[in-house]
Amino acid sequence: MSRWKKKSYDGIHNYVEQVEDVLLSESSWSTTDSECSGCLHLSRVSLPSEGYPAAADLELANLSPFQALDNSCAWNIQGNANYLASASTHCGVLAGLRAHTDPTTHAPVSAIKGGMLQQLALLAAGAQPWHQNICTAHTRRLAYAATLAIYVYEAEAGSSEWQLFSILADHRKTITCLHWHPCSEDLLASASQDRRVCVWSVSRQSVLYAISICHIPTTVAWCTGHRDLLSFCTEKGPLQLWDYTDNTEPYAFREDYGYTTNIVTYRWHPNVHGRLVIGHQDGKITVYREDTSLWHSGSTILDTTTDTSNNNQTCCQFFTSDVGKPRHSGFPEGGGGGGIVGEENDGPRLVALEWDTCSADYLLVAYRGGALWLVDVNTMRVITKYILPVSASVATLAWLPDAPGVFVTGDAEKGILRIWTVNRPTPVENHILKETGFHSLCATRVENTNLSHHDSGSMKGREMERKAGGGGAVVPNVAIVTLFKDGGVGLYHLRRKQWLFNREHGHTETIFDCSFKPEDSDLLATGSFDGSIKIWRIDTMEAVDTLPNTGTIIYSLSWAPADLNCIAAGTSGGIVFIWDVGKDKILQELTAHKDKKVFCVSWNQKDARRIASAGECGYCYIHQVSGTLLQDYRHPGPVYGCDWRDADILATGCEDGRIRIYNVTKNKKEPITELKAHMKKVFRVKWNPVYEDILCSGSDDSSVRIWSYSRAQCLAVLVGHSDNVRGLAWCPELPFLLISGSWDRTMRVWDARRATCLDVVLDHGADVYGLSIHPARPFLLASCSRDSTLRLWSLSSFVAPLQLKVLAGKPIEDIIDKSAGESRTWSGGLQLCGMRAEHLQASLTRTDPAHTSTKRLKLFADLFCGDIRVRNVWDLVYVLQGHTDISLLSTNYTQAIMHHSHLIKCSLAAAAEQEMDENRGMGVGGRKHSGLGVGVGQGDVGEWYLRCGALQQYCELMTRLHQWDHALALAPSVSVDYWRKLMARHAEQLLSDDNEACVPYLLATRDADKLINFHIGRGHLDKAFSECVALSKAGRSRSLKGPPPDIPPRIPDTNGAGKSVGGRAVECAELVARWHLLRGSPIVAACALLAVDDIKGALTMLLRGHELELVVVIGRLLGCDDPSETTEPNDSKDVDNCNVVEKKEEKKEEGEGGKSGEETTTTRGVSVRCVVETSLRYLTYRAVRLGLWELAIDLANKLPKSMNQTVLKAEVILSYLGSHEEREALYAYAGFPSSTDCLDRGRGGVGSVLEQVLFLLLSPQPNKGLTMALQYLQEQIVGDNVDREEVWLVLRLVQAVPLVPVGGGAGRWTIRGDERGALLALSAYLGGVRAAILDYRTIVPYLFSHASYILEKHRPSGYEFLGQYITTARTKWERGESDWGVVTSNTSACWLWCDSGVTRVSGSHLPRHSDSQTCCITNQIIKGPSYFLEKSESVMGQNDALMWAKVHPYSPLGTGLRLNPF
Repeated sequence: MSRWKKKSYDGIHNYVEQVEDVLLSESSWSTTDSECSGCLHLSRVSLPSEGYPAAADLELANLSPFQALDNSCAWNIQGNANYLASASTHCGVLAGLRAHTDPTTHAPVSAIKGGMLQQLALLAAGAQPWHQNICTAHTRRLAYAATLAIYVYEAEAGSSEWQLFSILADHRKTITCLHWHPCSEDLLASASQDRRVCVWSVSRQSVLYAISICHIPTTVAWCTGHRDLLSFCTEKGPLQLWDYTDNTEPYAFREDYGYTTNIVTYRWHPNVHGRLVIGHQDGKITVYREDTSLWHSGSTILDTTTDTSNNNQTCCQFFTSDVGKPRHSGFPEGGGGGGIVGEENDGPRLVALEWDTCSADYLLVAYRGGALWLVDVNTMRVITKYILPVSASVATLAWLPDAPGVFVTGDAEKGILRIWTVNRPTPVENHILKETGFHSLCATRVENTNLSHHDSGSMKGREMERKAGGGGAVVPNVAIVTLFKDGGVGLYHLRRKQWLFNREHGHTETIFDCSFKPEDSDLLATGSFDGSIKIWRIDTMEAVDTLPNTGTIIYSLSWAPADLNCIAAGTSGGIVFIWDVGKDKILQELTAHKDKKVFCVSWNQKDARRIASAGECGYCYIHQVSGTLLQDYRHPGPVYGCDWRDADILATGCEDGRIRIYNVTKNKKEPITELKAHMKKVFRVKWNPVYEDILCSGSDDSSVRIWSYSRAQCLAVLVGHSDNVRGLAWCPELPFLLISGSWDRTMRVWDARRATCLDVVLDHGADVYGLSIHPARPFLLASCSRDSTLRLWSLSSFVAPLQLKVLAGKPIEDIIDKSAGESRTWSGGLQLCGMRAEHLQASLTRTDPAHTSTKRLKLFADLFCGDIRVRNVWDLVYVLQGHTDISLLSTNYTQAIMHHSHLIKCSLAAAAEQEMDENRGMGVGGRKHSGLGVGVGQGDVGEWYLRCGALQQYCELMTRLHQWDHALALAPSVSVDYWRKLMARHAEQLLSDDNEACVPYLLATRDADKLINFHIGRGHLDKAFSECVALSKAGRSRSLKGPPPDIPPRIPDTNGAGKSVGGRAVECAELVARWHLLRGSPIVAACALLAVDDIKGALTMLLRGHELELVVVIGRLLGCDDPSETTEPNDSKDVDNCNVVEKKEEKKEEGEGGKSGEETTTTRGVSVRCVVETSLRYLTYRAVRLGLWELAIDLANKLPKSMNQTVLKAEVILSYLGSHEEREALYAYAGFPSSTDCLDRGRGGVGSVLEQVLFLLLSPQPNKGLTMALQYLQEQIVGDNVDREEVWLVLRLVQAVPLVPVGGGAGRWTIRGDERGALLALSAYLGGVRAAILDYRTIVPYLFSHASYILEKHRPSGYEFLGQYITTARTKWERGESDWGVVTSNTSACWLWCDSGVTRVSGSHLPRHSDSQTCCITNQIIKGPSYFLEKSESVMGQNDALMWAKVHPYSPLGTGLRLNPF
């Protein structure tokens, strides 16, 4: 790091403005304005390239989408969402997407329906360091601006947890200012360098109003007392007012059209209508007094009686007295100019100013250099000058609400928050929050949630204890929104002196590249335009290492192979440097590119000695790590991409549109192969990880091409992007699966064999640059973008057929391609053929045959799962199987959720190890991090000790940290003798320091000799005498070794009365699990319950999170699947293990006063198996969606032989609409008689109604079965018999009937209008009842409303009675009644009720970025994945769609089309 000095953010900002980014040097981009980032650009219109058809005429899929991945099975992805209907303005090629109909399945399918690329995690962008007024808050919400997006966080109701609520991304250039409406938490104003001012609806995540102006607005603010009046100004002025609801042009404030010096900021007085102050760059301030005539005639004035929506408070009442001159300007007198430092020839520099909320005339002003003044604007004189330390200066300030005369400031050099009062020139308190300086802050009230009794909202609770000695500030219930110069964002509670929310966010500018570490793939490195490299742990999304601002742009980075903990990076300054992460130093700097930009760096993964770099100079250089230049390959223009195939073969992409391939072992400067690739520059080249002959290239002609190196031939052209292609990544296990990212803000997933686009996502808000696949998890993808975010994605949906084959027990040859080398064909089927698959197969061959089945399930489930946290599940399952050797668990086990039997032991060991590291001054990652405050790491160790109940270790740690008060306060809980010894040690320590504070401790320990000697040594003979007498009397009156005083009895906890410690632990685990589930982490939720041996609860959490494969696999591993299946020897052992765990739970409950006898081992085992069976049923529906009919039957056969299994197989057959011969073959495969025999059995009247309905529906006359089923359901509803299992099985059968004729195979279904309407209405009503019982609370009212709508629309004869039942059910739900006449504890029908609770799939807590959508039933903005309905115009959230389909599998649009989001 000796080469680069750490520059300030102002310095890098100026530097960045001068950099001409090569990515913007194309003539088609408009970059007329000076930007803080050279990579910002305007959208351009896509023009058809020469020789190619226009985008609107393109047909993307030459083959049927059903065969996109596998010729042997249909790939039906109808209705499964992220379809870009909302993105049509961004992607011109959408007009070319056409619907197809597969002739074999007779089902319509759209070309691209999406939803297969599932977002798992999002790392929000850091706060930008360019502009000042970029954070604002409104009670329970806070917002800050990154470069291109606004991030809004919200406090959960009844909790102090803050979660990312929405991302507002509509500005195309750097955001300059934010301001929240003072009376509405839903209205937010923003301004940007794109010359637009926007008014946002935060909850709708959309722009309500926007206006474009001629110059860049720098500040925006709502006018006091006016609901619809917004003000904004540019640097030069004037300040303008805009009534955004009146559709009028903005007008200048008081017709004042300009100022002599630039405006830094301005503030309206929060209480006085029309009073305004403007701060100028030269240090002068301009004050406008009140004037009732200044407001536009169309503006609305609010008073305290105004009714505002989404608000729990009203605007302040204003006063309209006109005092003095309307405007005066000047520099405050009496300050003396002391401490004010300005730039050369620039004079004093004003930093911030704020009105005193308790006075109409006082203003707080801060200047660069440390001047902080309270100014009377009437006389323009300084009332008070506040004194800061010599090296400190104010970066930002704010008044505290509900605390008259109290304000806070944030230091520019270091993260010190200072609390001041107006009548005291020095700070009352100083809080060191961070080593990095403040950038901006604001204060907001905090709701009284989870506060102690004395904080409960009374006047006493509103005050806080004062500092000892008096003069302390009364700190209200206020939190400070803090933005730091490194992009960090936090919310600090002043009264509690703790963080409510604190995260070191991501980069502040474009992230150009991301790369997983080969040896430790939990680490992901990112390089950014802001000049830094950060390394993240992807399981927590926290930074573990940072190379701070290097003063240059990081365009590319590459990890060293194997265990070399180094990164090579290419920069805009022409340097390639090698960073040793472990030692935190630069090992080598390669300067062959001189001062030309380096666009790409590639470290050879086969030969660690070679590093390739390509750049603007037109050369691709090959260096040794030592710095020796091996080769230099000259190109006719800049070289943008390079990639190694093996140790010797290298491919490059050039500006001339050609790909050149070199053999570095030959001393030739010419390429061995040259491919005339694209019509514009080639930006990326990537070799296929499996097929050595295949590589791909991405270009500025918006296409991706697939090449055969040996034949020098283009195999496919992937057309779909509407802008320059930047990111490329191959899936290492499905080598034809390719992911691309583009300037059109989309990521596309391709089947490269057939040039077919499988999925499109628009979650990134700007250009997608870097893509990287996890080395150990081939279906986990990372992406980075110009929106400064880092995102993780799961590709598991693309291998759904393979997952189903594994669960169905298909041969491994159907899943893994065993052919090797040249015998593999590029056009092969859907099979795994990467290195992980080879290792998995080798592992199975070494496994004991008795254990092969379960191990195979576990290995494949781990391979397919994209969430890295699943390894915690396997660790806990291993423990629950009875294994005790912790060393065989994953290396991250102790950092994740541990089993309760390991928690104390491992936590103590981890705390001791961390304490040793801290004592050596090491810190995380082997060195001390500058971002940590003093003692922060040791404080974490202390927290670990407290969690483990190791109070003595905690006390000893506190003594080493010189926090004796904490130690002495807890020492009596260890023992009274220990407390006395600790007191004596503290007295000795103070005595050695000659500190007079030792006196009370010597008195407490009765050490008369030392006490007298101390006083005599100081000449205090009178004190020595008096205290000696006091000690002698105390010694006579009470023995030193007497018993301790009585401890008052502990007040019982009414909430936890009667519950044992073990019972409370399970209760806490359930709360933790519910918390994680609602935040889109079902896997972590399951781990929380597995840690306390709650297998059923864990499987239920996974079921609610739609992790169906994991439910089945864990059930098998723990022996909780159906015992009627043929089990292998190890399976019986697993059953025993599961029963042992259940018996332990039951015994523990009986011994601890729990629910003994309520739930037997058998009952619990049955309920667990029901969860597994329900997952298998949903997986069967998934096979139906994919058109894998025989596989669906195989999965249904995994259920125990019962009517539930028979009905499931019948549902599969009823859903199939093929030819008669194909249907008969499917009958035989499912074990049913022929259709003719089914008719005979159904008409015979033998058996139950369920059996008759089943066989009639499968017969050539299915209408008879439908009529019988509807009559039966009607009778059961009228008779209040909906608690019978047979009712729901009959309902499932008729719900499988196709109500909409589709294709030629639907002719056998001729459904009368009355029967169609009756079925839809009955299904919706019974679905609503079942949803109410299962607590699907987000869809219940809409199901009842939908049932009423269907009944009114179709008016089926004989079903008028249903309207009254629907009304009664809706009323019961609205009243909160829970008695629906159903016994859910019935073990014979537990499959009906085991899937209770709302569904929350992975990532469902993440707000969408640039393609926000509104749910068609709830009218709420959708978070997480979406599900588009049949017309692709209406959309539901994936969670709502799943719950809806579980109880009523028909479209909420009332068309009768079936939903299948499984």
